[in-house]
Parts: sequence; structure tokens; C-alpha cells
Amino acid sequence: MKKRILIAAGAIGVFLGLFGSWVTYEGLHRTSDDKFCIVCHEMAPMVSAYHTDPHGGQGESGFKASCVSCHMPHDNVFNYIYTKAKNGVVEGAIHFFGDVDAIDWHANRKNRDKFVYDDGCISCHSNYKTNAFISPKGQQMHTHYDALLGTDKQIGCASCHVEVGHMGLRTVLNYYKPEYEYYEGKFDAEKEAVEKGLIEAFKKGE
Repeated sequence: MKKRILIAAGAIGVFLGLFGSWVTYEGLHRTSDDKFCIVCHEMAPMVSAYHTDPHGGQGESGFKASCVSCHMPHDNVFNYIYTKAKNGVVEGAIHFFGDVDAIDWHANRKNRDKFVYDDGCISCHSNYKTNAFISPKGQQMHTHYDALLGTDKQIGCASCHVEVGHMGLRTVLNYYKPEYEYYEGKFDAEKEAVEKGLIEAFKKGE
């Protein structure tokens, strides 16, 4: 009897473990791309700029990184899940209960190093030290980047690659909320074109 109980308990444990893993995987997978991010309309400028960037599939190789490839830590799975859950709660609260129109995205761009994780960049660009196609100046800056790692002057990939992953982001942000009052209301046509382009892109399944 005890043996049967142990076997049954073990089988139930394995089932629950597999089921929990599947639910976690599906949850992480389904909330990791641009289609999920655009659910929050305030993310439209970022998603639009992503669609014009090589990381959004516009490069010669056709490679397309997911949002979490760059915006989540990849040092370990627990930190990944914790950061994703924390960001989800914070961003969800802002979207549903905060004033999204008051978000200063231009100011937030100055803190881009906090939103772009280098381990995500390096997981793809692992040859950033040896790539012969990088210019001498680029190689010099990568050497400088390595020299500052672990110091109080450490920089991130996004420190230099300002619009990495979101080509023309500053321009698109100005369509939605101009940096200067003079341009208020002058980019309505451009904003409409951006949103139309997003709708068409998602209809095509891009």
C-alpha cells in the first residue's frame, strides 16, 4: 500500500512539475514579442522603430530578435523570470492606472543602459572582439568597453549604440510627442502613417 501511495505521489509530482513547466514556458513565450508589447498603445513608437531595424528582420540575413532578447537579463533563468514578472507588474500598473501620456520617453532614452542587457547582445555578437568587419574605431571602443567592465565607469552596449534595435526611434517619438512645443500637432500625418504601417505589418504576420 505504501509503495502504491509513493508511486502515485511521484506520478502526480512529475505531472504537476511538467504542467507547471509548460505553463511557465507558454506564458514566457507568448509575452515575449512585439505583438504582445503593442497591446500597450504607448509602446507603438518603439515597436514601429523596431520594425525598421535590422534586429526587427530588416537586415540582409532576415534575422529577427525578440523583445526579450535585448530587454531581459540572460545570466540565469531565475533572474530572467523575476525581472519579467517585475516589469510586467510595473508596466501593467502604469498602463491601466497611470498617466501614460505623461511618460517622457525622450528622457527615458538617456537611461537606455538600464533597459538593454549586454548579455543579450553578446549572446549573438559573441565575436565583437575579433570581428574583422568592425572598423578600427569600433574595435578600439570594444577594447575600451572591456577595460571598464566591473569598474564604477562601466558602460553598456547601448551607451554607444544609441538606437540599437529601434532605428530612427527619436524621430518616431517626435511624431507622438515632440521634444519642442513648436512642432506640436505638425506630425499628425506621420503618426497616422506609423500606426497604419504597424497594422499592415501585423496583418502580414511580420
